[in-house]
Amino acid sequence: MGAIRETQSGRTRTLEPQHIVGRTTPPACSQTLDQPYVSGVHAVLRWTGLGWELKDLNSRNGTFLDGRRIDPSRALELRRGARIGFGKPAEEWELVDAGAPEVMAVPLDGGEPARMDGEMIPLPSSGDPQATIYRTADGGWALERADELVISVQSSEIFNAVGRLWRFCCADMSSSTMAPSEAHPHLASVHVARAHVFFDVSRDEEHVDLRVVSGGDPIDLGARAPNYLLLTLARRRVADAAHGLLDTACGWTDVEDLARDPTMAPPRLNIDVFRIRQMFEGIGLIDAANIIERRLRARQIRIGTGLITIAVV
Repeated sequence: MGAIRETQSGRTRTLEPQHIVGRTTPPACSQTLDQPYVSGVHAVLRWTGLGWELKDLNSRNGTFLDGRRIDPSRALELRRGARIGFGKPAEEWELVDAGAPEVMAVPLDGGEPARMDGEMIPLPSSGDPQATIYRTADGGWALERADELVISVQSSEIFNAVGRLWRFCCADMSSSTMAPSEAHPHLASVHVARAHVFFDVSRDEEHVDLRVVSGGDPIDLGARAPNYLLLTLARRRVADAAHGLLDTACGWTDVEDLARDPTMAPPRLNIDVFRIRQMFEGIGLIDAANIIERRLRARQIRIGTGLITIAVV
């Protein structure tokens, strides 16, 4: 995942794709070293797509690689175990992981990055997903915050979510990070809108079994607690379609209406939305996050497919 460790203290820092080290606080620097011998913007460790390289940014006291001061005009290749000094050769950081950088959201006020959970980054955590960054069908990334526009985010972009400033880090914006599901390879190019969702509902509605079909054998997702939210949204979409509404208008449900049921009130609602998206991501649909769609600024959500069958069993 790309990481350096300070040899004296043992503290470790996860590397951003363009990891700028200096005395200046974020967002100018990815890592702040508050030492008089470190320049404001001192050096950068950069992921090239093949490996890591180090470049001094014309710092006052220089940057050292394995004890030798490097030429600011050249970027040098780094290998695992390389020792780097920022301003002082004796105070070193070691490249302990030379792997590719993670897709993550880094809080600018310090603390651990928010990392991928499958194809999504829940903010601030998977246990409290108040906002979500997810992969879109065209290979880009989207940021979804409650009550706000769903917006696209680019690598190194700074954004506000859950009361904090974050920097989105993604080394490769051109291809998906997720391999097609080995169990369901036929779904690797299937969009949510083409997936047929079947609900088997017990008469007391305590059990809601879920199956998905699209170009292959049915995929049984079982009976899970979030299924009831999806069933509620499915019923609304089916009812709207029966009343002759346009497909684009079908199924939109006010979050306030859902919140009248204590089992679907925030933060439970946010958690269930995240878990539902995880379920559909797990079977390999190309745009799994769209199984739950949000209408911009309207505090409304709906199920992302109109191919729905509901049976009482």
